[in-house]
Amino acid sequence: MLRVENIDCAYGKVQVLRGVSLTVAAGEIVGLLGRNGAGKTTTLKAIMGLVRPHAGRILFNDTTLSDLPAHEVPKQRVAYVPQGRRLFPSLSVRENLQMGLLVNDAGAETLAWVLELFPTLHERLRQRAGTLSGGEQQMLATGRALCTRPQLLLLDEPSEGLMPSLVDRLLDTVRGLREHQVGVLLVEQKVEAVLRVADRAVFMENGTVQHETGIDALKNDPTPLVRYVGVNR
Repeated sequence: MLRVENIDCAYGKVQVLRGVSLTVAAGEIVGLLGRNGAGKTTTLKAIMGLVRPHAGRILFNDTTLSDLPAHEVPKQRVAYVPQGRRLFPSLSVRENLQMGLLVNDAGAETLAWVLELFPTLHERLRQRAGTLSGGEQQMLATGRALCTRPQLLLLDEPSEGLMPSLVDRLLDTVRGLREHQVGVLLVEQKVEAVLRVADRAVFMENGTVQHETGIDALKNDPTPLVRYVGVNR
């Protein structure tokens, strides 16, 4: 489904990504791990067209995403929940969700599906997004992305600042996307969260992919976590 092939990216004259390659299959959850500054967020931005690779290419199904302007990427059924959520704070919960529905002309059925995943949002439809709690805002940001009916969902630090109970609920939702054959590329500092939901882990360091392994293998041998993230679960 997603194939990132040897991409290089830079901010001005500073090269950030060097020959990054990774894949995500339909219904697969891949954790993208590494220390701060490793290039994880830039990789997500490159997939979304927000940072233009100057070498390599990004393929999604039969489309070369790296040839498209950024505003065309979501129309290919690729959705992005950035770190910090970036909601429209003055708009209501319903209006924020409707912004997602407009991307691929989704309708009431999609909205009902998202509200079933996040029932709390159903109770807040008329409330302004900026007045929601941090956990509710994360649900809304994820729900808005899912309103585009994505085949691929990019999540950047979704558990940041959330209470453990809300993290559990969010992880359950991410895990449930497998049933709908939605692929997920998950950037997350909470390693335990990645171990709970992901199928594979890809480790980045200094703008390059250094290691890749299945989650079961990583649970049995956490050496890559120590080396590339600095934690031992």
